[in-house]
Amino acid sequence: MKLEKLKKARKAKGLTQEQMAKALGYKDKSGYWYLENGHVSITLDKAIKISKILGVDINEIFFEKDIE
Repeated sequence: MKLEKLKKARKAKGLTQEQMAKALGYKDKSGYWYLENGHVSITLDKAIKISKILGVDINEIFFEKDIE
């Protein structure tokens, strides 16, 4: 998983970590910060929610495109 893609997608959408945290139901930005920085695993449910919030296909954010 490429977390840099997640960070770029969030910034491209103009959202802060705090805004993402609130949209995902966290009390403060630290919960989201841990996700975006790889300190905790991202569940499939969270990945789906994140992709919907960002308006980006889940595969573009969380998976490599070029699988051979």
